[in-house]
Amino acid sequence: MTNQEHQKHIENVIKNTFEIIQDVYNHQKEKEGSLDESSKRSRIIFPNSCKGETRISEQELRFIFVEQLNKEIVAEGNAWDVYYSVETPTKGDKYCFKDKNPSYNEDGKGDPANFDLVIFDNKLQRIALIEFKANNPDEHDHQKDILKLNQSKELEGNPLRYFIEIVKNANKGTYNSLHDKINNKGEGIEFRCFSLKQGDITNQILHLEESK
Repeated sequence: MTNQEHQKHIENVIKNTFEIIQDVYNHQKEKEGSLDESSKRSRIIFPNSCKGETRISEQELRFIFVEQLNKEIVAEGNAWDVYYSVETPTKGDKYCFKDKNPSYNEDGKGDPANFDLVIFDNKLQRIALIEFKANNPDEHDHQKDILKLNQSKELEGNPLRYFIEIVKNANKGTYNSLHDKINNKGEGIEFRCFSLKQGDITNQILHLEESK
């Protein structure tokens, strides 16, 4: 199966993930104390924080993605024979995330890192490297994931690379902030972002300069 065929399936998983996470946010919060019986498309809920507010994190995004990945694999008519691993160790072992600017020290000290999710083909070759984020964390958090996704040691076999993020709400300031943080990602990384209030805001972020 070609990268283009794999990508078609992954894009479908992302589309379904965004649809389901919106449904879960609308109908399945611990804070509400009850469930809408007509909407149970996932068993994930958004839990309360210790302050009683709804917690939104990359964990909900990651687990709903895995749910939808499994559904895509077994969907009738699909012949997508893939496997996956979570918190998958990187091939490179010289990452340095302690400094202000994350780096890969080929000739110096560093440590292995992990990818949030890796998809494998039926020969157990890495075909997609995926990082998840939530709530627009600081630039350092974004840059360390971009570094991993662009590191040459991780690109053996030409895997697809995705950076997927959710935020609760978004406005022009959010678009500017995220645009600045992912603007150096390079063309090889596919960025997707979903707002639980505004829906898919990927284009607003990626094409910010065009809209000014």
